Formats: sequence, structure tokens, C-alpha cells
Amino acid sequence: MQNFKNRLVIVTVILAIAFLVLASRLWYLQVLKGDEFEEFSLDNRIRIERVPAPRGRILDRFGRELVVNRPSFDVYVLPDEIQEIGGLSLSLSDVLDLEPSVIEEKLNSAKKISRFSPVLLAKDINRDQLAYIEARKSTLPGLIVEVNNLRKYPRGKLGASFLGYIGKVSEDELKKDPKINSNDLVGKSGIEKNWQSSLRGEDGYIQNVTDALGRGVDSTLFKKDLTNKKSVSGNDVILAIDIDLQRGAEEALGEEAGSIVAVDVNTGEVLALASNPTFNPEDFIKGIDSKTWSELINDKSYPLLNRSTQGVYAPGSVFKVVPVVAGLKEGVVTPDTLVNCPGRYKLGRNTFRCWKRGGHGWVNLRLAVVQSCDVYFYKLAEKLGIDRFSEYIKLFGFGSPTGIGIEERAGVAPSREWKLKRFNKPWYQGETIVSAIGQGYVSSTPLQVAVMTAAVANGGAILKPNIVRKIKTREGETVVQNSAEVVGTIPLEDDMIALLQDALVGVVNDPGGTGRRAKIEGYKVAGKTGTAQVVSLDSQSDKRKHGDHAWFMSYAPAEAPEIAVVVLVEHGGKGGAVAAPLAKQIIELYKKLQETRDLDDNV
Repeated sequence: MQNFKNRLVIVTVILAIAFLVLASRLWYLQVLKGDEFEEFSLDNRIRIERVPAPRGRILDRFGRELVVNRPSFDVYVLPDEIQEIGGLSLSLSDVLDLEPSVIEEKLNSAKKISRFSPVLLAKDINRDQLAYIEARKSTLPGLIVEVNNLRKYPRGKLGASFLGYIGKVSEDELKKDPKINSNDLVGKSGIEKNWQSSLRGEDGYIQNVTDALGRGVDSTLFKKDLTNKKSVSGNDVILAIDIDLQRGAEEALGEEAGSIVAVDVNTGEVLALASNPTFNPEDFIKGIDSKTWSELINDKSYPLLNRSTQGVYAPGSVFKVVPVVAGLKEGVVTPDTLVNCPGRYKLGRNTFRCWKRGGHGWVNLRLAVVQSCDVYFYKLAEKLGIDRFSEYIKLFGFGSPTGIGIEERAGVAPSREWKLKRFNKPWYQGETIVSAIGQGYVSSTPLQVAVMTAAVANGGAILKPNIVRKIKTREGETVVQNSAEVVGTIPLEDDMIALLQDALVGVVNDPGGTGRRAKIEGYKVAGKTGTAQVVSLDSQSDKRKHGDHAWFMSYAPAEAPEIAVVVLVEHGGKGGAVAAPLAKQIIELYKKLQETRDLDDNV
């Protein structure tokens, strides 16, 4: 009996304690926290606000800024928090300089898709607009001002053709990368596009407690459940480009349509990649308007085309390097093989003419290169045949992308198989003849010619061109470091390559050389001229529009090569007269820059 009484007492005590705890909790919730819970009962919620990650910078090889960021204040609205669309539209129309109907249409459309996704109303508002909105934020339900980042171009148009541009993310891009926000601007071309994953960064977020009208609630309730995440800046992309050399190349082109490419012959690093006409990347900063976009894509000068990597042209006589290598390797010519050039070459019923009407007379291999004798190369190509010749064209990388990492075209490395597949027609011997002088079906980009030039200059290593040197975090940690990559080799003995190099030196420095206008006193330059016919002229033609393309490939200093420079001037005329002086200008600038930097290092 006593045991039963003891148990009853214990149970009574436990129940009394439980009742006291429950009563205390009810008092706490209803009395102490009553007002706060009343606020939450009015549809309070947790709002997640995005903290956009700053996009990585794009720098030149010395860390100088080409593309950076500036702060932008963007206005968003959460459709689910809007009580009355018409009233909000009227309140915002004047300050944002938008018609109320435009705002209403955006919000009504957004509500049908997702009531909880922010709708962008205005990008990059000014400080007066920001001050107006911040002062009235409590009366503007669902309004969010997001601090974002927009691109800034401290060098203006410099390098626009390879830096690329940004634009609003597309549906396809959103599907491929769910981390991208639907209102983001992403890379659409050039470095901005092809290194998008490195430049993008990772967004953060802030969680805030708001009431039904989207107003912030100052409450400690559930604060421990709220989390914030810092954004992570995108990585910096450090290019191989030298700003000074790039500026010099763009200034050298001036108003001419064309390209100048400068490459380090020992590493494959691209030091300059100029293309003209070009565009202004600032037009794309906030998302380009339809009128400006239409003007750009319909412009017959094609400013969005990077002529250095996407422009495909007949290379003309700069291409003669390829049959020289093929002829020596296949044994169809030797350095002493003599050919008589009367100014023309007959093959069946066809006559192929040399650029020099009276002919060059008897020439050996070196003289044929120095004086650019077409007849010598006609005969060389006939002996080679297209089957052997096409293998050497492909060996130098013609007909394939270089792998530089931005938009490029492959050009054409013709062969029997290629023509049959492309045109369903057989190959003719005359087509082999004209291929030897870089005409006919042969086509290439200036970058491909630069790769060939660098290979001859460095003694035979065909290098993959690198436009990106390294990628670093904002804290300075290197995450990617590119180095020289050999993708092929010129299949000649050292003495034969030296023979070709000597001939290219003669092009610029011999009295009869076609590239004499690239000569620099005290600094030996090697090179090769090229004049590529576009279409035959007649009395009705616009001579400038249909004039020959002017080419010049070069490297220097010839004794210990460092830089290769390739110049193409569309419809410029003779390569020796038009393109060679521009190459000289770039090489002189390179020499001056090197001397200045060496002096600074010594000091």
C-alpha cells in the first residue's frame, strides 16, 4: 500500500512539473512573444536575396587591365509580394523612365511563369534613382535593389575582336548551366565566352525576414535558422597579349580592313591579334538594343568577324614555304635544281603566268624564294602531285583549327578526296599547279600563317598558339598555367631548314628580294611577300573592292628569332609594297619595347 502511495506522489509531481512547463511556454508565446507572432501570422516569410559574384578580370601578360568591373544597381520586383500591380507601376514609371504599361506587362507575364522569381525592371540605375527608391522602399512592396557588376573597358576598343562581348543568357545556356541566373549577362564570343566558366564566379545570398508587403522585419525569431553565403569572385584570365604591341598593331592597320598577328616563335604565345574593322564592346555592357545589333550584323564590313582567326583567304605566295618543304623532303628538288622562268608555264592547253611578265630567267631554290618566282613553284608542284603535296599542307595545320581557344575557321587544305566530297568532281592537274602559289582552293587564316612562320623561325617545331597564359584566383593563386605545346614538326634536316631560313632572310635583305620594304638596319628580318588574287578585274569592277589581298609573313631577329609577325591587308595590292612596311613597323616597336623593358629591369 505504501508503495502505491509513493508511486502516486511521483506521478503527481511529474504531471505538475509538465503542467508548469506547458503553462510557462504558453505564457512566453502568448504574452512575451505575442506581438512578434502576430506579425508572422500576417504572412511573414524568409526572402532570399542574391549576391552576384564579380566577374573575373581579363589582363594582359604584364597584369595590365583590359576588362574589369564597375558596380551596377539593378531594380527587381518579386511578383508574389505585390498587392496592386497598377499602383506600383505608376509609382515606378517616372523614376525608372518606363511606361506603366511596360512595367505591368513584365509583372503580369512573370506571375504566369513563376510568382517567386525576381523580375528585372531596370539595370544600372543612376544614384538619383537609387536615392529615390531607397527613401521610399517601405512603400514599394516587393522591390529589391541588387548590387551587381557590369563590364568596364579601360582601353576602349583595344582587343575587342578577341576579348569578345557579353549578352543576356539564352534558354539553351540556362539549360546547360543551372547555376546561371536568368537575368545574367554571359560571354557570347571571344575570351568572354570561351573562358566563361573561369570568369563567372559563384553567387552568394542573404536571407532576410520580411512581412507580407516585402518590408524587412526586425526580429530575432528564427534568426539562428537564417544563413548567408558570400559570393566568390570569378578568376582572372591573364592573356599572352602585350597591350603595347596590340595597340601598335591596331594603329598600324588604321582604316585598312585586315589583320596583324604577332606570335612568340619559341612558345606559341600570341602577343598581338589585331583585326579591323572592329566593334565597341561597351555597346554590349547592359545588353545590346535591337537597333544597334541589327546595324552590326548587317554591316558589310563585318566588324564582329575576327579576321585573324575567322577570316579565310587565299594565302598567295607566303604559302610557298609549304612546297619548298615538301619538295626538299620528297627529293623532287635540291638546293641546286635550276628552272628557267620565261614568265609563263604551259600545261596542256593552259598557260600559267608568273607575276613578273618578262620572267626571272634561270633560278635555283633560294632565288625562287627570294624573287618569288611562280614558274619555279608550278614545276615543283607538278613533280610533287597533289597526293604528296596535300600531306604537307595538312602537316602545317592548314585545313584544321589551331586550337587557340576562341572562335576560328579551319580554311581549306585541298586534296582529291576533299574535292570529290565537296564538289563531287575529280581533281585536275592544273589545280595542283595553282595550289603551289597559295591560290585555287587553298585558304587559310592569318593565324595559321603565323603558326607556319613561327615553325620555320624556331627550327621546325609547329606550336599550338596560346592566347591565355594563366588563370588566377582573385587572391593570386594560379589554377591554370599554359606552356608551349608542340603539335608537329617540319620533317627536314637542320641544314635544309637553315637553307629555307636563309632564303627568307634574302627576301628582305637581298637587292632583288620582294620584301625589301621590311628591312631594318642593324636588325635582320626574314620574311616572305604574298599577293593573293581575289577575282579577275574588268572595266566594270570596283578596283578597290576586288583588288588583290596583300600578305607579308616575317620573323626577327633572323639570327635568334623571337617574334613572328603576319600582316594581311584586304584588297591592299602588292604584299611587298603594302603589308611589308606594316610588319616592319610592328617589329621595330617590338624591338623598342624589349630594349626599354630590359633597361628597366637592369635599373
